[in-house]
Amino acid sequence: MSQDRFDLSGRVAIVTGATQGMGAACAECFAASGARLILTSRTASALDAVAADLNARFAGGGTIAAALAGDIGDKAHLRALVDLALERFGAVTTLLCAPTIRPWIGPSIDTPDAVLEEQLTYIFRSRFWLSNMVIPHMVAAGGGSLIYIGSGSVFESTTERSCATIARAAEWQMMKNYAAEFGRSNVRANTIAPGMVASSGSQALFDSPAGARRIAGLPMRRGGRVDEIASVAAFLASDASSFTTGAVIPVDGGRLLHAVDGMLTQAYGAAAGGKGA
Repeated sequence: MSQDRFDLSGRVAIVTGATQGMGAACAECFAASGARLILTSRTASALDAVAADLNARFAGGGTIAAALAGDIGDKAHLRALVDLALERFGAVTTLLCAPTIRPWIGPSIDTPDAVLEEQLTYIFRSRFWLSNMVIPHMVAAGGGSLIYIGSGSVFESTTERSCATIARAAEWQMMKNYAAEFGRSNVRANTIAPGMVASSGSQALFDSPAGARRIAGLPMRRGGRVDEIASVAAFLASDASSFTTGAVIPVDGGRLLHAVDGMLTQAYGAAAGGKGA
């Protein structure tokens, strides 16, 4: 396969959560691959610094990244992002939605209404709004790619992240619906499902004994890196994934395999086998 299939020249991507963790890594990977970017997060100073760094490293004296700080829970801000992309770069071909809120941890029956509203807004509702705003421009451009960084937790049940995983499940169904509805217009939609990735929101887990035990039990015996999420996002943004839509792609070191090492050997002994009684 030609490396040109991975080239993002000519792509215009809106990237949310662009100043930290997975969002920042995706923005850097996209810029290095030739894309032009509209970046957003809440903190203007941090966002401006990311845009300036990408322009200095990848723009060759020009501008490939523009920044607009704001709250993605505000529809007016989302509309302003789309307008800025059209004004600065003339198109929108790619949407990368990175995490912008940590999951609320606690029992389902103790979830405050305000927390439920917040989790639904930042995990699902804002992505639904922004996707609906960009899809017509992707159709007009001849195609596009909707990329959502979700969570592997939706593959499982949970006793402590109920409202967050409910919102993630809604997001996954949204992605599948977009893939079905707009595939005929060459607009693709896919979700990346990270697991045990060292990022800005997961450091406490990585530093905890429980997190260390979970990592030790992964088939790959290590945690993931944000650049490993970004490389999958770049694949989904590129022509290399031109026939990939409606997919949930785990990037988790095999966490969802639920591999059990040596349980039967420990229980029955290494030489156990043959017919039962």
